[in-house]
Amino acid sequence: MLRDVDLDIAPGESVGIVGRNGAGKSTLLKLVAGIIPPQAGTVEAAGAVASMLELSAGFHPDFTGRENVFMQGALYGLGSAEVRERLDEIVAFSELADYIDMPVKTYSSGMFMRLGFAVAAHVDADTMLLDEVLAVGDAAFQRRCFRRIHEHKRAGGTLLFVSHDQEAVQRVCDRAILIEDGRVIADGLPVEVFADYNRMLVEGGEAAQAGQPAGAGAWGSRRIAVTGFRLIGPQGPTDRLTSGDELSIEIDLEPREPVEHPLVGVNVYGSNGFHLYGTNNRMDGFDIERVAGPCTVVFTVPRLPLLEGSFLVSLTVCSEDESEIFHHLNFCGQFSVFGQGGGVGPVLVEPTWRVLGGDRPAAAPGPRSG
Repeated sequence: MLRDVDLDIAPGESVGIVGRNGAGKSTLLKLVAGIIPPQAGTVEAAGAVASMLELSAGFHPDFTGRENVFMQGALYGLGSAEVRERLDEIVAFSELADYIDMPVKTYSSGMFMRLGFAVAAHVDADTMLLDEVLAVGDAAFQRRCFRRIHEHKRAGGTLLFVSHDQEAVQRVCDRAILIEDGRVIADGLPVEVFADYNRMLVEGGEAAQAGQPAGAGAWGSRRIAVTGFRLIGPQGPTDRLTSGDELSIEIDLEPREPVEHPLVGVNVYGSNGFHLYGTNNRMDGFDIERVAGPCTVVFTVPRLPLLEGSFLVSLTVCSEDESEIFHHLNFCGQFSVFGQGGGVGPVLVEPTWRVLGGDRPAAAPGPRSG
């Protein structure tokens, strides 16, 4: 049950909704979709709303896929002629041409999702509601779904997206809200809200419910604590670098007890909170065999592949199987990079150019002698 939820989502916003199972995420989408009425308060949604909330919602198991497309279209307010005009595009998007005339009771959950998303994606809705719909389906279909979502955003459409996938939320949303026990307890940039969410999972919900600011502070069991860190450039400690510089991060660790094979992770974000890069020592083939006393782990990038901008750093120390977070420091460091060379954007690329074939001009003749 939702309680004291007061949200204002502007036209064109893309909002991710995160939280534990049973927190009220799907209930919120069902209220916006008009599937269930509010027991108190009001819900207003301007324009047409397309919802993809449950894989089998609105499907009749004994009808074929084609018949269900027409029935789903009618639920979205489309007439038979309008559905017929879009039918080929819907079937092509779903990749179910070979099964479209079979009863949907023979479909797998992935086929249900493909067909349901394909219909919802072709009704020209002002608002799209998605509830974990990208959790099913292969990578190629997920890419197609993401392309359609971005097209919806570019056209000025509004998106509400429930997912536990942090990368997916950051990819499509410019705002996120965290729901716990029916209440909104965090609202902000996706990376900041997921920081609150992760802290809540580690600390049993106390951190987020205590009203700590999103993205602030640190959390973990402290079996190994990060006691300090430094950003090191070519000339020593610094927070100002040039594209292509060597960058090291020195991370001071102090264990409460000896720990075998811990993982130390480094994540880099843009100033808008978008995740640019993440790794840990195991991913890079380096084993920290044992931490039994104070030590310093040094992470080095020989040639910084970033162009001009401001960047944020988060650090994590966890167990070998990643089941226990010893210490996580969210946005604990910040550094600026000054561009060198051509190109725009956050990533330093050093390309070469060639011309192959075609009518290339002949080389200019050199000066004549005597």
